[in-house]
Amino acid sequence: KDEYEVARLALLDESQARYRAVGGPDTDVTYHLHPPMLRAMGMQRKLKFDKIGEPSFKALRAMKRLRGTKLDPFGYAEVRKLERAMIPEFESALDAVTSKLTADNLDEAVAIASLPDQVRGYEHIKLRRAEAYRIELAERLAAFG
Repeated sequence: KDEYEVARLALLDESQARYRAVGGPDTDVTYHLHPPMLRAMGMQRKLKFDKIGEPSFKALRAMKRLRGTKLDPFGYAEVRKLERAMIPEFESALDAVTSKLTADNLDEAVAIASLPDQVRGYEHIKLRRAEAYRIELAERLAAFG
């Protein structure tokens, strides 16, 4: 989930209901966040956002239209650049697979198509998993046919 999605999910009525279910109807919600931009600048701890968190989340939710554009303030992070680069790589891999697809190699084709599911997690975890994904994808594509 990127920053825009985290904000959207936190503001959902269902999320707010879950918070109240845990803490009661008068609960004060505190969000503990570790923004990637601040982490990249060396901040090692999460920030706590209480009542100021909601307006910030509303602003982020509204900014989701910037996702993937040059105006996206989060788009310059290494993990976001990686995510954008992986899309055409995977499309190319699927083109290669479908061009050689047969009934005999269908299971392997499905396994290859499922590989991106392993690339998830927070920044450093996602970067490490993406590296492993790229290696496995290359190996499976070389053997496919």
